[in-house]
Amino acid sequence: MNRRSVASSLLTAGVIFFFSAAHVYADTGASESGLIEIVTQLVFQLGVIIIAAWFGGKLFERFSLPAVLGEIVIGALIGPYVLGHLPLPGFPLGLFPFSSGFPVSAELYSIATIASIVLLFLAGLETDIDAFLKLSFVGPVVGIFGVIFSFVLGDLTAVVFSKFLFGAQYGFVHPVPLFLGVISTATSVGISARILSEKKKMDSPEGVTIVASAVIDDVLGIIILAIVIAMAKSSQISWGDIGLISLKALGIWLGFTVAGVLASNHLSQFLKRVFKDKITIAIAALALALLLSGIFERSGLAMIIGAYIMGLSLSKTDLCYVIHENLVVVQKLLVPVFFCVMGMLVNFREMTSPHILLFGLVYLLVAIISKVVGCGFAAGLFGFNFRGSMIVGIGMVPRGEVALIVAGIGLSSGVIPHDAFSVAVMMTFLTTLITPPILAKLVESDKPVFMSRRKVKDERVEIRYKMPNPETADLVLRKTILMFESNGFYVHRIVMDDVVYQIRRNGTFIVLNYDSKQMTFHCKEQDASFIHTLFYEVMAELENTMKKLQTLADKEQIGRNIFSLKTGSKKKEISVSDILSPSAVGVRLDGNTKEEILMELVGLLVRSGQLRYEIRGEILKSLLERESVMSTGMQDGIAMPHVKTGSVKNIITAFGVKKEGVDFGSLDSKPSKIFILTLCPKSLSGPYLQYMAEFSKSLVSENARNSILSCKTSHELYDFLIGAKT
Repeated sequence: MNRRSVASSLLTAGVIFFFSAAHVYADTGASESGLIEIVTQLVFQLGVIIIAAWFGGKLFERFSLPAVLGEIVIGALIGPYVLGHLPLPGFPLGLFPFSSGFPVSAELYSIATIASIVLLFLAGLETDIDAFLKLSFVGPVVGIFGVIFSFVLGDLTAVVFSKFLFGAQYGFVHPVPLFLGVISTATSVGISARILSEKKKMDSPEGVTIVASAVIDDVLGIIILAIVIAMAKSSQISWGDIGLISLKALGIWLGFTVAGVLASNHLSQFLKRVFKDKITIAIAALALALLLSGIFERSGLAMIIGAYIMGLSLSKTDLCYVIHENLVVVQKLLVPVFFCVMGMLVNFREMTSPHILLFGLVYLLVAIISKVVGCGFAAGLFGFNFRGSMIVGIGMVPRGEVALIVAGIGLSSGVIPHDAFSVAVMMTFLTTLITPPILAKLVESDKPVFMSRRKVKDERVEIRYKMPNPETADLVLRKTILMFESNGFYVHRIVMDDVVYQIRRNGTFIVLNYDSKQMTFHCKEQDASFIHTLFYEVMAELENTMKKLQTLADKEQIGRNIFSLKTGSKKKEISVSDILSPSAVGVRLDGNTKEEILMELVGLLVRSGQLRYEIRGEILKSLLERESVMSTGMQDGIAMPHVKTGSVKNIITAFGVKKEGVDFGSLDSKPSKIFILTLCPKSLSGPYLQYMAEFSKSLVSENARNSILSCKTSHELYDFLIGAKT
């Protein structure tokens, strides 16, 4: 995390605190001391929530469960229904007391709402609208069937149980059944995508269908939510009025979406021209998402719809990755807060009551059946057999953040009662919990997923390219994505922790799994040759770039400037005594070749206890690879071999002397006699280069070099080096 990203995150948090506090002050007329007390409690609450959410997420991840479930559970535990209301020193009513009949305070819920806006803005930003419009026909149909079945059955379930659960008989278009219907439509693609990726099934027919259908689910769910919100805020419930309300909501949604997409390039140019700095551009884009969210709320729709549309509008601009990259830290700060606060709204005692538990189990069963039957039936229409249809249906079962956001909107607006919210959270939690093991078991088998009358001729193959280091891997990935896009492909990253890309063009579908060690392509057998050709072109372009880079600057002159007397500031930043160990100094190196000298220097680090014996070969190999790129032999008999490695946590140095000299490929073609070996952690850059520069200053003087060569013992040499630098 860089300093500017941290600054942007803190700035965002500061703005949230300010507006929350101002809102409270305006509404309650609190005195200055009362306002400070409210803000102080909010600060404590956020600190506890952030730490607790991290702990809950990590705990669940250790058991191979989604982190979001841990954040919800930990929120329920520290919330007002369990531990939050218990008195603490300085908090007589508890750290998370009930607030005016609502489980959490208005300011804390405001922050959770802003977090949901950030979440949906980034979700829209990650939706490849071109790929969405060009998806295969199967995915959209499966998604539409899943939405229709889950919405209708979810609504009807609430209608049937309304008298038993809420004490009044509701109709199909009553806001409570409508909201429960919308909640049951959402699909969390990240959960299923993770299982499919682990089982190498992302590019399988069932995998492609699940991911494509989930995209449709999200879009349709947002549209239906817009309609339901408009209906819930209107007293008109006749079918004619419902039609008008639906057309109005759909018109606003489509109007803003189309306008946003058409104006996206102009908007991108405006942001780049006015704000210039990448961090500021990302913050400005988030500000626009907040403004559009407010406009939608004032228009009678939900704020998250405006946030999603703003993200969708920018998804195909050249700023998409810039915005996402620079808002990741804001996402990591706020989104866990949202899920934790959603957990705080869950009343465990209420959920254990017989009527709530019964309705919750029925609603859960209906939520599962509606996706399995609706999506599975549609999949069967396109040739999937029973097993294939079950995989598609089960893959669409897990609900996620959109379901919780919709439930939170219904609860905070007073449309749905608290027990209905608890039921919705129960359904979301359990569908997310039970799906992974079932789906993993189903996709393990290699049995056919299509009916016998349909033959699948295209076999899938796996192509692996190993990467030498993370830096090279990241460079190759970026170049590969650009190469695919320049060839007319649509590249879409799946929203999940693992780096998985879907690459599409017409009938070609490729999945790319990426990590710092290798890139793995999954494709049809007939597409393998194309991938090899494309990757070969990527390597050729990178090689050509490196050749051109060789002419960009005079490396020999830069190397000589290292030992220039014009060293700039004389301020001492790093002391050699803090890094160089007396045991890592040698005055009589025996090696006669570059490799032998490097081996001896590595041996000095092992002898000093700074380097583990078993990794000395790995370090030597890295050093030799660095030397093959460009020799670290400078001039005046000095060589400064160095390398970044993940095997050390701090800068470590070995200093050696061979008075006869060794051919080290130096800039002046003279033998090297003084050797400074430096190993640095990969995460460190500034101090490492600064240390190298500071050390070089002591070697500029010929007298200093002669004094080093005249030292007879390691202790004498060490004392001289310390004295020369301190």
